Amino acid sequence: MRISALGTAILAYVAIGHALPAAAQVDQQRAQEYFKEAQVLCDRDGGRLWGVSLCGPLVIADQKTQTLATSQPAPDGPRPRLLGLVNAPIEWGGTTWVAFNWDFVASQTPRSRKELFIHELFHRVQPGLKLMQQAAANEHVDVMDGRYWLRLEWRALARALRESGAARAEAVRDALAFRQARRALYAGSGEGERAVEITEGLPHYTAIVVAAPSAADAIASALDLLAGSETAESFLRTFPSTTIPAYGLLLDASSDGWRQRVRATDDLGTLVMHAFRGSTGRRRRRVGRPI
Repeated sequence: MRISALGTAILAYVAIGHALPAAAQVDQQRAQEYFKEAQVLCDRDGGRLWGVSLCGPLVIADQKTQTLATSQPAPDGPRPRLLGLVNAPIEWGGTTWVAFNWDFVASQTPRSRKELFIHELFHRVQPGLKLMQQAAANEHVDVMDGRYWLRLEWRALARALRESGAARAEAVRDALAFRQARRALYAGSGEGERAVEITEGLPHYTAIVVAAPSAADAIASALDLLAGSETAESFLRTFPSTTIPAYGLLLDASSDGWRQRVRATDDLGTLVMHAFRGSTGRRRRRVGRPI
């Protein structure tokens, strides 16, 4: 079973010493409303983004009360062991379902809930798109210098999303320079980052684009994510889902058909570099004190 970074959020929450919200039975009416929200988003996308439908069977469960709600009749047979614990695709009755924890789903804002659903639905179709990689640990992003260069990259990406023309190209050049400077400090980090950005970053790029009513709303969501992530205690599990939506949106604006060409072995930063070639030449590495 695949468990994404978002899918492990609940387990990680417990591991660092926090208790989950008090157990409550799954509210059937609210759950069905959430399923309808997800269906509307899937139907609106209609396979446009990746050439395949994102729609699939959904289940929301609470492990303590053993209650659940499903978007279609539940299969016969035993319940999967992790049902109600994780947000992740699971195999149930010979079909890949996408499972969610009730308390976690119910605590989300409408926008974050829609993005959560689409993120995990993309994981369901991701193997068929051959956009999966073995994720590395990437502990360097929580080291002082790693955090420093990553935050600079995020700030430059935010500028790029806000700007256009020469100003956007300048901000992209900065983001790529900061990205290169970070990776130069830690041997092998480029490949480690690249792999997890494909596996976890692309699902969240998809989530932001599909959940947003418009391209402007998608950019606003990516900007909120970039700004809000800077103060996180750890970047380890979240950096791909913060970085790659920005690169994906920049590719949407500069490289027609990139989603049909992208491969699991690609680096999205490199794709953006090629898309902006001519205006993103070599840049002197910046230095400074970590912030």
